[in-house]
Amino acid sequence: MENQELELFVHAQGAKPQVITAPPSETVRELLVRAGIQDQGDGGLLVFIGENEEALREPDGVDDGADEQEPVDMSMTLEHLQLHRHRHVHVHRCRHVAVDVHFAAHTKHRRFAPSATVGLVTRWARKKLRLDPAAAAEYVLQLCKSTDRPRADKTLGELVTTTCGLCFDLVKEITPQG
Repeated sequence: MENQELELFVHAQGAKPQVITAPPSETVRELLVRAGIQDQGDGGLLVFIGENEEALREPDGVDDGADEQEPVDMSMTLEHLQLHRHRHVHVHRCRHVAVDVHFAAHTKHRRFAPSATVGLVTRWARKKLRLDPAAAAEYVLQLCKSTDRPRADKTLGELVTTTCGLCFDLVKEITPQG
C-alpha cells in the first residue's frame, strides 16, 4: 500500500463523527490522541473497526444474541487494520449496546457492537419480527418515549449516553403527501 494519508471517520461515544487524516504507519492510540480522545489509563476505551453484520445472519430461533466483534489492540497500525478499506474507527466505553425493539405486542433483544448503525438494527428487527418484505420498508426505528427517529447511518455508539443500552419502537414511517 502506498504511504498516502488516509481519511478516517472517528466515532466517539455520544458525539458526532470527526474526519481525521492519518498516515498508514500511525497506531490507533496515536490517532486517538490527535483526535482529542484520551484513555484514562483504566483500559476503559474500546476501539472497533468497521461495521459487523453478523446480526443479519443470526438464526431465527436465537433471542438475545450478541455481536462477537472484538475490540482492536490500540498499538496496531492503521495499515495493519486495513483502515484504507474500513475507514471508520469507533471508540466507546461499552463492549455491547443492549437493544430492545418493541413492535405491537412483541419485543426483540440483542447486544450489538457500538459500531452498529441504526440501519443495521432496523434490518435485523424487521427480519426478527418477520415483517412482510413488501411492507417492511415502511417501518423505521424511533427512540422509546420520544419522537426521535435517528438516521439509518447513525451508530448506536453515537446515541448511547450514560448506559450501555437503547430502547426503540418499530413504527410506520409517515411520509408527507404532495
